[in-house]
Amino acid sequence: MSAVRDQILLVYPPLASTSFGKYYPSTAVLAAYLATAGIGARQEDLNQQFAEYLLDDSVLDRYGTGTLCAADSKAAAAARWVRGHRDVLADEAGCLRAAAYGDYERHLGALAEPLTVDPGPAVLLAGDAGVHPEILSVYRAFYSRSGIVSRAAGAALVGISCPMGPQLVAALMLADLLKAADPGLRVVLGGPTMSLMDPADLETLLDQHPAVDAIVRFDGEKPLLELAQQVLGGRWEPVRVAGVSARSGGRVHHEPPTAGPHVNQLPYPLYAHELLARLVTPTLAITQARGCYWGKCEYCDFVELFDGSPPFRGRHPDGFVDELEHHITEYGADRFTFVTESIPPAFARRMCKLILARGLKIRWTSFAMVDRRFDRSLLELMGQSGCEFLVIGMETTVTRVLKLVNKSADREENLRFLKDAKAAGVKLRVNLIPDLPSTTYAEALESLEDIRALADCVTSLAVFPFEPTRSSDVGRNPGKFGLLPLADGDDTGIFSYALNHLQSVDPAMTAEERADVHRRYDEFRYWLNGGGAHRRPAPVSQLPQGPLRIRTEDLDMLDVNGQLVCYNTRTLDRVAVPSPLAPLLRTYLDGPEAAEVLGHEAIDPLAHDILPLFLASAGLLAPADEVAPGKLAILV
Repeated sequence: MSAVRDQILLVYPPLASTSFGKYYPSTAVLAAYLATAGIGARQEDLNQQFAEYLLDDSVLDRYGTGTLCAADSKAAAAARWVRGHRDVLADEAGCLRAAAYGDYERHLGALAEPLTVDPGPAVLLAGDAGVHPEILSVYRAFYSRSGIVSRAAGAALVGISCPMGPQLVAALMLADLLKAADPGLRVVLGGPTMSLMDPADLETLLDQHPAVDAIVRFDGEKPLLELAQQVLGGRWEPVRVAGVSARSGGRVHHEPPTAGPHVNQLPYPLYAHELLARLVTPTLAITQARGCYWGKCEYCDFVELFDGSPPFRGRHPDGFVDELEHHITEYGADRFTFVTESIPPAFARRMCKLILARGLKIRWTSFAMVDRRFDRSLLELMGQSGCEFLVIGMETTVTRVLKLVNKSADREENLRFLKDAKAAGVKLRVNLIPDLPSTTYAEALESLEDIRALADCVTSLAVFPFEPTRSSDVGRNPGKFGLLPLADGDDTGIFSYALNHLQSVDPAMTAEERADVHRRYDEFRYWLNGGGAHRRPAPVSQLPQGPLRIRTEDLDMLDVNGQLVCYNTRTLDRVAVPSPLAPLLRTYLDGPEAAEVLGHEAIDPLAHDILPLFLASAGLLAPADEVAPGKLAILV
């Protein structure tokens, strides 16, 4: 085993900002499966390295230049703040601190946003078509700084895992770099991004990017093992491997997949200790199931990821809890996320009882769906076993629409679930899609009022505009759901995976109505999540009375054509102070008596009445009793 340990390299590439600070399990799962056949593999988490690289001066200098992003953008504001507070986010070794995933997690997300590439059809073509040169230069510089090419020296095969669309460009770039350094190296791509890609797009990718030798679709364990055995045995015939797409005889051949491994027979993932060491609070992922026990939601394409296998493969609770105990012992872990489309109620009940019976002190999270079997007693049991929160794809409370897209619950069941979860002490992170197919303007607003009435039952909200994917039932039969397909359209989408986006129109709402619905939902989301309850400026009479200080420690200011743009650098809320007020604010910030609490007589009446409103709208005012030495305060 030691003789081949350095010959297989498994890489998780950038850019998946939702995975910053986490250990995505794909490489650990694949490494464990290879190890059962005596094949060792090294793992590289380039996505986490990229998160750390975002704080480097060479990267921060690119923000606000007008090419990577505008000077008055959130990304540029975050970059300016990070330049002066890097030690808050990272230690001397460059490892990110807890604050990078806590109080200032928005900064990493804001810095990543301009570098996130939506892979439309153009990215499949050779020559980096469709990607801004400034973005490409950042990735090239990162790969050079990371040393990944030299660390791959001696490898016979590199497997690049692409679960998320924005990783595709970086993966293709990495493949080119690796192959240029070692033409004999075999490069294999896999993951959900590849599995959901149309076969014609796969063919274009393989034709245009000869550095990619093969693409694994659907379950990756068996195909990768067979490819590794081939290359280590001195041969290369990827077209003979089930579930693999590769070039052969001047064309691309797609070998149909066979059944993937049974989830109850998979070895425990091999998490690399050196990768865990760079994380503040490592959360280990454990597979609960592949596929969805419900599996009927018409807009979902995650159920399409396991072609060739049964639509649902679930773990036995006893073996699952055995794995929990193993990771506690092997890695000292106490936080887990369960890999599942939706944890089944019967499994959850048995698992929770086993966790409690074995005295395991853990915290865990999972996706779940609203199901009548998640009654209050089961939810209480889940809380007792260490459930930190559940992520719920509720989407809407409109029964008619829920039935159209074949969701399990109706309005009454959704509202019941929210109330029972609160009573049981289980936190919920609820996902909403206000414009599911055929939803009318009135229905969308009624659903919002339903959720608003039970806001105290929800910990946080995520709101997504609906976008049909080509690989879902909605995308395959849009007319059934009232959608009108478009022959041409914008190749962008919220999922950052335009290759799988179906351009269409839903006539149930006008464009103006849809925009208003999303605005209202976003306002409610900001209020509920705590980041925007202050976004609507209140009258002076509703502001806290008495001295108020400006949060200068959180303030970023930028002149834009005579207008002062202020950011709350903690929340990245933005407020544009009108030109007449800008000099007043500059005076307060730059004056010699910075620690003085200014009274009414020192404040222009216009500023007294209006300036606090603008600052309050960005969360930049605080009671003056919090004033520290050197901090400025004003009175209202």
